[in-house]
Amino acid sequence: MSEPDTDTQTEYCLWDTSDREFHVGIVGTGPGFMSILDILKNEQYQDFLPGLKLAAVADPGLMANREYVKGLGVPVYETFQEMLAAHPEIDLVVELVGARFKLKTIRSILPDNVSLIDHNAAFFLCGLHNMLQVSTHCQVDLDQHKALLNAIIDEVRDDILLLDKEGRVVDLNKNVSQRIGKQKAELLGLPCWQVQALDESRPFCCGPDKACPFFATLGTGREAEAMLTRVDAEGRLMYFRIYSYPIFNPHGHMTHVMVMRRDITRRTYRERHQQQAEKLAVIGEMSMYLAHEIRNPLFAISGFTKSLLESGNLTEKEREKLRIIADEAKRLDHMLSSILSFSRQTQTVSGPVDINRVAEETVELMRIGYADKGYRFVLNVDPNIPRGRGESETVKQCLVNLMMNSMEAMPRGGEIVLRTGMEEDRPIIEVIDAGRGMNQSEMDRVFSPFHTTKGRGYGLGLAMIKKMIEEFGGHVTLASKEGRGTAVTLHFAPILAGEEERPAGDEIPSPRGGA
Repeated sequence: MSEPDTDTQTEYCLWDTSDREFHVGIVGTGPGFMSILDILKNEQYQDFLPGLKLAAVADPGLMANREYVKGLGVPVYETFQEMLAAHPEIDLVVELVGARFKLKTIRSILPDNVSLIDHNAAFFLCGLHNMLQVSTHCQVDLDQHKALLNAIIDEVRDDILLLDKEGRVVDLNKNVSQRIGKQKAELLGLPCWQVQALDESRPFCCGPDKACPFFATLGTGREAEAMLTRVDAEGRLMYFRIYSYPIFNPHGHMTHVMVMRRDITRRTYRERHQQQAEKLAVIGEMSMYLAHEIRNPLFAISGFTKSLLESGNLTEKEREKLRIIADEAKRLDHMLSSILSFSRQTQTVSGPVDINRVAEETVELMRIGYADKGYRFVLNVDPNIPRGRGESETVKQCLVNLMMNSMEAMPRGGEIVLRTGMEEDRPIIEVIDAGRGMNQSEMDRVFSPFHTTKGRGYGLGLAMIKKMIEEFGGHVTLASKEGRGTAVTLHFAPILAGEEERPAGDEIPSPRGGA
C-alpha cells in the first residue's frame, strides 16, 4: 500500500469507514459490568461506537449475576477458555475480573485476531456510558422545556412568527398554520407576506408592506408596533396590532425578528364606543352654551333681516344679499337644532316591537314614494323571530334613513333589500344595497358624529341611528365593500317570555312566530 499524502490527507475515524460488527465476550462481572451490558444492548451508543454484539459471558461469579445474564438469553461459561472454544466468532474480549494473574493468563492464550479491553481500559467505556446518561437526561429535560414552551406559544391566540433578516419564516406557532390551513413544514422558508393570512383564501398582505413594524425593527434594531386595518369576507372592518421584536445573538448582532399579530377588533370597537360616549358628553355640555350664546343673536339676525326685506327702499342686489343672510341664518338654526337633538337623552319609552311588521310598513312606505324612480325594494322576513325592544316609529324612522342613504349611494336606481332574522340570540333588521360602498378609512369613521361623505348635511345620520338603537339596548354593525355595496344591521335586545312591558300608547301586536 502506498504512503498517504500527508499534505492532502483528511483525518477520519476508522469506525466511520467500517461496517464491521464486533462479537464481544465478557470475562468476569466486576465493577462496570452493568454499564458494559447497557452499552452493548442500547442503540443510543451506535452513534459513538462500532457495532457490538454480546456473544457470551464467562466467569460470572455470584449466582445473581449468572441468573441475570441467563435471563438476557446470553450463554454463560465457567472459564473464558470454554467461552472462546464455544464461540470462535468472538473478536473482542472485555476483562472485568480485576485480578492481575487472570488478566495475564488471558493475554497469554488470547488469539492474535481477538482484541482485549482490560478492566482498567473498561473505565473509559463506563465514562462514555455515564456521559450518555447525563446527556440523555439533559436532552429529556430540554425536550420537556421545549415542549412546554411550544405548548405555551401555541396556546397564545396571537399569530407569532420568527423571521430572518430577509423576512423569511424560520418558525411559527400553531395559530398561523391553522389559519392558513397548511402544515408548519410547508410554511418554513417562505416570505412572511405569503404566510400571514386572514383565512385560508385571503392573504393579510399582498406583498412586502412598508407599514409593517418588521421593517422599522430591521432598520433601528429596536422593537416597534403599528395598527393596521383590513376588511373581512363579509366586508366588516377589522383592526390588528402588529408588534416586532429584535432577536440578538450572544455577540449582540441582530439575527432574527419576532413578529406578533393581534386581532384587536372587539377591543377597538369598545374603545371607540367609549370615546364616542365621551364626545357626546362634551357635545351635551356645549349644546347648552350654543343654545344661549348662538341662538339669541341668531334670532336677532333673522328678525332684522326679515324686517329689512319688507322695506321698500332696497335695491334688488341688496335684497338678494339679505335673502342669502336669511337662508344662512335658517341653515345655522337647523344645524343647531340637529346638534341639540343629537346631544339630548331621548325620552322615548321602549317596549316590544314587532320587527317584521315594522319592516313591512317601512318597505311599503318606500315603495309608494320611490318605486317609480328606478328603485326596487325587496323584503325578506323570518317569521320565527321574537319581538325586539324598541319603539316602532323610532325604528321605522331609522330604517327610512338607512334606505335613503342606500338610494343616495345608488343615484341611478337599483335594488335595496330589507331583511329580518336572528344573529346569535338577537333579532335583527338589515338594510343591504349595491351602491358604491366604502373604503377602510370611511368605515373607520362612519359612526362618528359630524362625519359625512355626502358633501352636505351635518354627518349625524348614522351616529343618530346608532345612538337611538343603543338606547334601546341594541347595537349597530356595518359591512361594506368598495364598489359592491353596504349592509347596515340593527341588532335588538329580544323581549323575553313573561315580559309585560309595553310602550306608552302603543298596542302590542300579536307576535309572528312567537315571542
